Amino acid sequence: MTSQTKVTGVILAGGQASRMNYQDKGLQLFRGQPLIHYSFSALRPLVDELVINANRNLETYQTFGVPVISDITQDFSGALAGILAVMCDSNADVLLIVPCDAPFITTEQLCYLLEQHKQNDADITVACTGEQVHSVFLVVKKSLQANLESYLAQGDRKVRLWFKQHKTQYVDFGADATGFENINTLAELNAIV
Repeated sequence: MTSQTKVTGVILAGGQASRMNYQDKGLQLFRGQPLIHYSFSALRPLVDELVINANRNLETYQTFGVPVISDITQDFSGALAGILAVMCDSNADVLLIVPCDAPFITTEQLCYLLEQHKQNDADITVACTGEQVHSVFLVVKKSLQANLESYLAQGDRKVRLWFKQHKTQYVDFGADATGFENINTLAELNAIV
């Protein structure tokens, strides 16, 4: 971004992982490393600080040497609850957010997402590949914290519905989804190992 814009990198690892037999996705091994390692490595060069949003196995996540922030509520309310928890703790202007289960995401892709966010002065900038929206690869202004808190307090959890309430831009990375794939099941993980 710029020297005036502080960026917090956020890795979302707070889900229940019901499609992965409730095993903590970020800690599943892929090519000898926990899945979260790949998101961590891609984000690190781009941000002023890096945090992990997690709701279990906190001591294990703390071994990465960055703050681990849990959701404000303990009901596994989804990605937006994790984003809000980090907003409440961060002094950054924007948050650059990625999931813990995307081993092919690159620093270059995330850098481009940040650049597009700055150039278009959007509230939220989201990655897409053609028609496919990748809702948890995004940049969001911290100034939306109160709005997000209100949205969640009303019982809403749908990420894309929240996007529609703001100046959201979709950055198209082309038809090739490489980098933005999420590993949602053990079968998917075993298929790429």
